[in-house]
Amino acid sequence: MAIIDILAIAGLGAGITLAVYFARDIEDQHKFRILGVLLLLITVLLLLALLSYHEDEPRLNLVGPFGHIEARAFRYLFGYFSYLFIGLIGFCCYRYLVKGDSYLKPVYFILSITLPILGLSGLFLPGDLTGEISVNLSRLLSGLLGRVGTFILLSGIGTILFMLFFEVKIRLEPPETKAERKKKKKKPIATPTPPPARDFKGSFKDSFLKILADPPKDETFEVDEDAARIIVERLKEFDVTGKIVGVVSGPVITRYEFEPDPGIKLSRITSLAGDLALALKAVRIRIVAPIPGKSAVGIEVPNRNRRVVYLKKSLLEKDEFRKGVLNVPLGEDITGKPVFFDITDMPHVLIAGTTGSGKSVCINNIIAGLLYNHSHKEVRFLMIDPKRLELPLYDPIPHLLRSVVVNPKDSVDELARIIDLMDIRYRSFARLGVRDIEDYNRLARKSDSNPKPYILIIVDELADLMLTAPSEIEERITRLAQMSRAVGIHLILATQRPSVDVITGIIKANFPCRIAFQVASKTDSRTILDMNGAETLLGKGDMLFLPPGTGLPIRLHGGYISSQEIRGIRDLVAYNYLRERFPGPMTDKYFNRISDENLWDPFFEPSSPGAEEKKEVLCNIFSEEDVATIIKTGYYPPLEEYEELEEMGEAEESLREVDPLFFESARLVFRHQLASVSLLQRRLNVGYARAGRIIDQLEKAGIVGPFVGSKSRDVLVEDENRLEELLMRFRKRP
Repeated sequence: MAIIDILAIAGLGAGITLAVYFARDIEDQHKFRILGVLLLLITVLLLLALLSYHEDEPRLNLVGPFGHIEARAFRYLFGYFSYLFIGLIGFCCYRYLVKGDSYLKPVYFILSITLPILGLSGLFLPGDLTGEISVNLSRLLSGLLGRVGTFILLSGIGTILFMLFFEVKIRLEPPETKAERKKKKKKPIATPTPPPARDFKGSFKDSFLKILADPPKDETFEVDEDAARIIVERLKEFDVTGKIVGVVSGPVITRYEFEPDPGIKLSRITSLAGDLALALKAVRIRIVAPIPGKSAVGIEVPNRNRRVVYLKKSLLEKDEFRKGVLNVPLGEDITGKPVFFDITDMPHVLIAGTTGSGKSVCINNIIAGLLYNHSHKEVRFLMIDPKRLELPLYDPIPHLLRSVVVNPKDSVDELARIIDLMDIRYRSFARLGVRDIEDYNRLARKSDSNPKPYILIIVDELADLMLTAPSEIEERITRLAQMSRAVGIHLILATQRPSVDVITGIIKANFPCRIAFQVASKTDSRTILDMNGAETLLGKGDMLFLPPGTGLPIRLHGGYISSQEIRGIRDLVAYNYLRERFPGPMTDKYFNRISDENLWDPFFEPSSPGAEEKKEVLCNIFSEEDVATIIKTGYYPPLEEYEELEEMGEAEESLREVDPLFFESARLVFRHQLASVSLLQRRLNVGYARAGRIIDQLEKAGIVGPFVGSKSRDVLVEDENRLEELLMRFRKRP
């Protein structure tokens, strides 16, 4: 009866386990957590039943008569090895709840490892200790193979199972000669770049932060106390007297606040920057004369030990980062205080800096900050990178409007599409009577419709675009910079050559926010900041940040994010997106293969070299129909405005031949800011049917609004230049 009881309980437990495992409405991680809790309950109940077992007193068992029966059955079957079996169940529970395993490997291990353990124990231990299973198993194998053969067989099985579970790898290499070993020492073999740190378990933000590096615990920083004395003594040698009234230290520099005595001109202090750098043995120093709001001069001296500003601890985990609409991390100021900025307040950013100054890392920090807080339904990117080095890494994230643009000629067309998209949004906002995207999204949430995402245009090297098509690029960037803020479109332009032919006066006038990293000359500094100072920066993230509406820049040190961390963030975002599209087959194992083997090309560029071979590999992971659907419909989620642009293109084709009075009618309704059939009948002396057709053509052209009952239609165009641009798309009937 005991054996029947234990088999019945085992069957019940297996049924519950299978029901949980195959449940469709429960995510995989939650399934295995539930299994872990079930195994924890079984472990506790069995352990209490065995510890309180009395052969003749069932009532004394802590789990009652049922526990007495189960304890007696386990004693009969496994002997004192019952505790080992319970320990293995507890180990399985630990793997599910603490380690976060999402597979049945621990269960397979428990079911298989007990076989060699019980068999070996039956060879050397008495039956009352090992149980009937162990005795019968060892007796059966000994009768067939003998004691020595049984020992070798079971030991081998146990070793193999141990290696499979703990993934122990045996590498057999031929013996090397001494000459070969020396040769390897001289010419080490290059190892491939290791895959990024990936952690797909847990919530998105927790996994995001686990990818980023923590600062070292033993990092120390000391302020040079002798520097203040040296500054005062060196200035005194040039008849510049005064005293140090304050010291402020940050991650990269320490600012000494020097208060000159009455009668000392500021120009005498600023001209001594080189002499102070020589006395302090510094690479270069920067003098702020005077410090805004203080009667002192700031002498910024580089620290002997620079501290790295880590994106995770120094910026993303701060409470200030959660404020704002599109808040992004920038760095720490000279006091070590984190600095963030909201892109919606900028509204466009101009970045300049030489190679290695930290310009690309700053762009990656901005992108990482937006990916941390916003999904692809809230923020979309158009990335342009003619260098093909930095931004194409982000191709797999769903936030992109399309794959990263690397051809400068294609960027002209993409910017033109964004301008058309901007016009569509303006017409939608005018139709609803809202002023900007925030009002529109607030109204959309109340009416349960889809809010419009913000669009961020990132150009990593503006100089290459200006060399290809300077007039077209300047015209489109200027148009967007002047009008796109209200509809949620923002630009971030970066260049390593801030000359006047790249950053023209028109572009500068529409980009009030500037970020200057180390530049080559004072001329470049004046081009980007309209003042000197950027040429004295230290590089590697040292920057001057000029917010809009202020005339004085703020010195910051940008946060650091490595290429491996960028790849890990990219993989995390892409993994969650693919899990939405492929909830069944997408697993950690398959995704790691897609990322490590770079199997993305069939999704973005089906005609690229090698895409067909990669497509065959993808069809082994997903179904061929799913891969074909993504290639046909597109990898990136469609944008509503782009669909409307396609409809407008079709409408324009149908409107190539318009009524001869179409152009006169358009100018008529624009002058009156009123559109009705009766107006056209009276002014143009046409019939009702013809006037109605003209009104329909004006609606398809985007000049007037839709039919609203007895009221006159709204005129959507408020600028005469814009009206003429729309009319240029159509030609008169010959």
